[in-house]
Amino acid sequence: MFLLDTFQKVLFLLFLVLSMLSIGLVTGMRDLRAVFAARGLLARALLVNFIVVPALGTAIVLLLPLDPPAAAALLILACTPGGPSALQFTKQAEGTTALAGVLTFLLTLLAVFVSDWLLRLVLPAAIQPVVPRWEAMIYLKVYFLLPLVAGMLLFAWQPGLAARLARPMALAGAVSFIAFMVYTGGARREAMADIEGMALGAMLVFFLLSLAAGWVLGGPARESRQVMATAASMRNVALCLAMANASPQGHAVLVPLVAFSLLMVPPNMLFTVYGALQARRENRKPA
Repeated sequence: MFLLDTFQKVLFLLFLVLSMLSIGLVTGMRDLRAVFAARGLLARALLVNFIVVPALGTAIVLLLPLDPPAAAALLILACTPGGPSALQFTKQAEGTTALAGVLTFLLTLLAVFVSDWLLRLVLPAAIQPVVPRWEAMIYLKVYFLLPLVAGMLLFAWQPGLAARLARPMALAGAVSFIAFMVYTGGARREAMADIEGMALGAMLVFFLLSLAAGWVLGGPARESRQVMATAASMRNVALCLAMANASPQGHAVLVPLVAFSLLMVPPNMLFTVYGALQARRENRKPA
């Protein structure tokens, strides 16, 4: 069973709070209104995360001979968007900080109420994860919403101070994320060693296809495509593990869930670096 110890939990929650705070420190009401005014983009985000990506996961499970726990883990991830770890990558795209924060919060909130319904359609009756909604809502309010609102209030009242704090908060969040990945890396690698190569290959294909789907549906701007691609491919492992732990039959999928969670990071890290290099080249071009 994969359970975080106290120190690992603190690192992850610190990353989440600092990331949302850093987003709030550079986000005003005008930025939020602009995000919610982009209804087409938000609609495509819901389409890719709640329809396209689950369909991709279902197709892979039907086409490849995966063992039942690995197949179930892939389907659970496919139906559960809003991975908080995506913040480490989505907020790096230039000019999309507000979009990154809103999209992560919105997808996580909707996943709490929609994912179990999707899973009833694709999982065998013997494996039906239970969403711990009350705990999830407290988690969202405390670690997502409160730091975001606190940062936005400081941005509105003391914009100079907010500007000075934004970068250190983002940097501290990045350090917390790296430390979390390092300290949980051993358990993830052990989990990967217990998974057959076919399952790992299927999961990697799933992540790459999800990334491509988000890119295609991300609109004409490269920055919004980058955010959408990462949001689509970074699934909500924390909620998946919570569902598995809360379900009588869910323990069988814990090991593949942990193994698959390690596969999400390298492609998105490379994708983020590529996006940063592309942005730098575009900025160097003469007007």
